[in-house]
Amino acid sequence: MPLRSRKPTSLAVYFAPLAIFAVVGALGLHALLYGRAIREKADQLRTEEIDRENRALCGKLALVNEGERFVACVDVLLEARRLEANRLASELAGIL
Repeated sequence: MPLRSRKPTSLAVYFAPLAIFAVVGALGLHALLYGRAIREKADQLRTEEIDRENRALCGKLALVNEGERFVACVDVLLEARRLEANRLASELAGIL
C-alpha cells in the first residue's frame, strides 16, 4: 500500500489566530492607554453641547442668561433629558 501524501496546509491557518490575537491585543492596549482621556473629552463635549442647547432653547423663551427664570428653564430641560434617557433605557431593556 502506498503511503498517502498529506496536503500541505496553508500558512494562513497558522498565522490567522496570531493575527487576530495581535489585533485584539492592540485594541485592548489602545483602550487601556487612551480610554480615560477619550471618555473625559466625550463628557466635556457633551456638557458643552447641553449648555449650548440650554442657552438656545431658554433664549427662545426670552429668558435672560443666568437669571432665576433661566435657571428654572435649565432645570426643566435637564429633567426632560433625564426622563427621555429613562424612557430610552426602558425601551432598550424591552428589546434586549
